[in-house]
Formats: sequence, structure tokens, C-alpha cells
Amino acid sequence: MAAIDIPEVLKFIDSTPPFSGLTHTQQKHLLGGVELTYARQGEKMNLEGSHATLHLIRRGACEIRSAKGGLVDKLADGDCFGIATVLEQNPDGLQVVVLEDSLIYRFQKSGFQQLLQESEEFALFFAHTRSSRLRKLSRAHATDLAAPALQLSTPISQIMSRNLITAAAHDTVQQAAATMTEARVSSILVLQEQRLVGIVTDRDLRSRVLAVGASADLPLSEIMTREPASIDARNLVMHAQTLMSEKNIHHLPVTEGQNIPVGMITAADLLRHQELSPLLLINQINRQTDITSLREVCQQLNTLIVNLILTDMKTTDIGNVIAAISDSLTRRIIELGMDRYGPAPLPFQFLVFGSQARKDQSLGSDQDNGMMFSRQPNAEESQYFAKLSQFVCDGLAQCGIRTCPGDIMASNPKWRMTQEGWQQAFANWIEASSPSALLNASIFFDIRCVYGDDTGVQQLLQNMQARVAKSSLFLATLARAATVSKPPIGFFRSFLLESSGEHKNQLDLKHQGLALINDLARIYGLGCKRYHVGTKERLEQAAREKLMGLDIARNLMDAWDELNELRLQAQRQHWQNTGEPSAYLDPSELSSLERKHLKSTFAIIADGQTAALQRYARGYA
Repeated sequence: MAAIDIPEVLKFIDSTPPFSGLTHTQQKHLLGGVELTYARQGEKMNLEGSHATLHLIRRGACEIRSAKGGLVDKLADGDCFGIATVLEQNPDGLQVVVLEDSLIYRFQKSGFQQLLQESEEFALFFAHTRSSRLRKLSRAHATDLAAPALQLSTPISQIMSRNLITAAAHDTVQQAAATMTEARVSSILVLQEQRLVGIVTDRDLRSRVLAVGASADLPLSEIMTREPASIDARNLVMHAQTLMSEKNIHHLPVTEGQNIPVGMITAADLLRHQELSPLLLINQINRQTDITSLREVCQQLNTLIVNLILTDMKTTDIGNVIAAISDSLTRRIIELGMDRYGPAPLPFQFLVFGSQARKDQSLGSDQDNGMMFSRQPNAEESQYFAKLSQFVCDGLAQCGIRTCPGDIMASNPKWRMTQEGWQQAFANWIEASSPSALLNASIFFDIRCVYGDDTGVQQLLQNMQARVAKSSLFLATLARAATVSKPPIGFFRSFLLESSGEHKNQLDLKHQGLALINDLARIYGLGCKRYHVGTKERLEQAAREKLMGLDIARNLMDAWDELNELRLQAQRQHWQNTGEPSAYLDPSELSSLERKHLKSTFAIIADGQTAALQRYARGYA
């Protein structure tokens, strides 16, 4: 048991919800008898007897597992456990396993229970946490469908190879090849003072040495891939799969500290680890030679998404995985289109907008895309791109990415322009500030390049940011338009539900919740000096640039996570029951505690809207 520095503990809990919401007196009362304990990696925490109380992780990582060993939740700095032992004597037999050496505060049970009685918000936080973990526990039991995807949450350290094969930059190609042959590996890490500086693979030896008739006496420094992509050892299998698919690589060094290699993961390792995985699906996509076979492969996509939801993966991670798959599918269809119609007559970029650009797609997302050219195509070139774009949009639709109801697709000639054309379109929308211009801004100002040289797109964004910075009227008009739709909470804090139709008495979590936060983040994101396309990244940047209070930014990010989780769960359940996704939720299916928390989430959005109006629309009545 370590000595306690009470002022240091006070400082920590004062910045950690929900303790930060307590009065100073309540915080000091809670710390009466607090203990600091050190837990070693692999240790199972004792939550019986006097230890059956609230624990707070000061530094480290733990995971909560069911009585049968199934993963329920992962915890890190600032997270609590032991709640079930206080509230309900842990009837589910949950266990806490230490993932890495950790420092943990243990509070006196009596002081914690007293604060639960004194503070409704404090009690609500822990009751909601308990309810959330019960939902996760029930999903952990649904192992038949989720078993393959559950492995996505496996730490990299459990599947990586620790037998590192290394060389120095001055070693020759022949020496490296001999070492690789003897060790029976397909790559070798190049180190300098124990730090990773390069990698050489079998492919490098073939393409950079044998194919060009280079000498086997060349030093590795002349053929190695410098500063190769790597991943931190604390990440999960899912993160490795996403990175490898984005970089299109088959060997991924695992590092710690200052780029010190501790392991290696290969595509073969990941494929052995999981039968249905994002990486496997992407690899299958990249191997297909026609749209028919692509369509068959993509029939797995919805099942994979459902699996990811069932594993209780973070919503942002699910979005990243779906975006990686969608991007790979888009690129492959473009390649098949060029196989059919011939090489592109001039350089172009394929752009995606909306949810794919933000990387927050879900079940049933549709297309929003366009093209950008390096120069104005002539009549023959225009005909080529008309055929190619139609092929791509039709191919995406056949593979399960629905066509856009508003026809915002590259197949529409209106959305095939030069870089100058896109810049002028953006300028017109910013200067006009008309309803149609604001609608376009809400779609096209979330933009990302998935095919072609990204340089022109970055120049487009820089030009847009510069124009927005000079137009306070545009931001004011955008803020007013974005706050017309209000969260579905009435005057007496009752839900405002759909009054008729198929979704009567339900909430539209997408348009009445998530879209409102996306709109707020877009306003602040456009006001920032540095452009981000993701909603949470925009909010973080706005707080970093002091455009938004840190508390408001954190609350909106938490609200986004909460609503996104509810949306994904609603879509998953509806898809499994009917074969169709739906973002509508019947609040009567929630517990009273969950309904109360959802109302608080909507109130956070309302506060965010008020703050945006005060910042950007003041003086523009």
C-alpha cells in the first residue's frame, strides 16, 4: 500500500467525472480513508470483504470479465470499477483483471455510499455505468454471432511475433537475405541504436534488387523502406487491421517508447487469428476481378458490422473500420472501371462527402461522392469520365452502398469539376449564404479524397478555410440554420416523438441527435485554423483553439458517443429482426435510468446550440 498525497488525489478527481461535479467538501469527505494500491499485470483484483468498494484507476489499464471469462469492458486512467459490489453485491460475478501494471485508488465504502445519497447526479452517473455494463454483459453472451469479431479486441501483444529478425543499415542485401532464409521469415527490421529506421521484405528483394539486376552487395539503406508504418504495442488487433489495410502493407512492426521494436505482425498472423475480419474482407475485395464477385464478397459486410457492434467496440473505431472497407471497395471499383474503359486520360481525384468522409458510416449508409480533375476535360475525355463514374456508382450500389436520394454522386455531371470549379462552387456557397448554399455546405464541406493525389484536395480545403475566415456572415447564417432543428425534448422534459407513420412514438437518433452534433462540429471546424473532417476531431480542435469551452466540447463528444452507440444498437437489432437497418428508437424500451440519461444527452446538445449561436450569430439577428 503506497502513501497518499491527498492534494494530488484532489487534483486528479477534480478533473475526473463524476467526481469533478462534487463540492470541495464532498470531495474531501470521499477521500477520508482512501488507499493507493499497486496492481501487477495479470492480477485479478480482490473485490470481496473490505475491498468490495469503489476503485478508481489513477494510471494503468484493466478489463472487466464475466464469470465465464467473456470480455465486458476495458478500463483506463480515470475509469472506475467495483460499482456492482456496492450497488448490488456483484450478482453477475464480474471479475477485474489487470492488463498492465496499475496504480488504483480504493475509496471507503461508507463515504461513497453517503455521496450516492447526497448527490443525484453522482448517483445517476454510477447507476448509468452499471446499466451500461449490464448491456455489455448481455451482448458478451451473444457469442454465436460475435465470436469471430470478438477477437478484434484482442491486444496485439497476444498475437504478435516477439522473435525479431533485425539487421543494420550497412549490412548487405545478401547478408539480410541469408538471415531471412535461415529464420524462415519474409521481412527483416533495420535498426540504428535499437530504434526502427527501416524494413526490408521479400517483395523489396524481388522488386528493388532482382528485378533491376542490382548487386547483392548493396547496403540495406539503399533498398529499405525508410520510416515504415508501425503500431504501438498497447493497441488492439482491430487497430492493426485498419492500419495495414489503409497502408496496403503486409508487415507491421510493433513498437514501444521511442520507436523501439518489440514485435512483428503480418497479414498471415491476422488472417489466422480471425475468420471474418476487416482485413480479410479488404483482401478479398482487392482480389476480385468483376462487380459480380465483388457483390458476393460484400454480402459479408453487414454481418461484419453487426459483429463489431456486438463486441461493444468503440463507435469511432467501428466508423474507421467501415470507412477503410468502403474506401477499399471504392478504389477497387475504380480500378475495374479503368480495366474496362482504359486508363484515365488525365489525373483525377475521387472525392467522398458526408458520413464516409467523416468516417461515421453505419448500416445502410448511402453514397455521397464526386470527381475533381487537374484540368477541364475535352468532349472525349468528358465522355470517358461519364462512363467511369456511372460504372463506379452503379458498382457501389450493387455492393450494398445505396445511391444518394439527392443524386450527390459522381455519376451526376454537376459533381464532376476541375479543382478551380470546386473552389468556385465553395466560394459561391460561402458568399451566397442561401438555404440551398447552406444545404450544400452541410454535405460538401465534409470532404475526403479516397483515390488520386490528395494535394489538390488539400489546396481546396485551405482555400475554403481562408474564405470562411473572412466571412463572419456565412458562419452566422450557418449557425442559425444548424440550430433550427432542436433536440426532441419538450418544455416539461418529455420526449418529442414521431406523431404518425411507420415510426410513430419513436425517436430518430440520426436526424434528431447525431446530425445536430455533426452540424455544430462543422460550424466550429470551419472556424478553426486547422481543418478536420471527423466530428470529434473538430470538437477537440475547437477546444484546442479556444473557440469552444473544454467542458462543452467534452460533453458534446460524450453525447455523440452515447447517441452513436444507441443508433448502432438500434440498427443492429432492427437488421437482425427484419433485414433492414433503422436508426429509430422507442424510448419505452429503455429503462427509466436510460431515458433520464438520454434526456440529459439531448440537453447537452441544446446547450451546445446556444453556445454556437452566442459565438457566431450574435449581432446577426
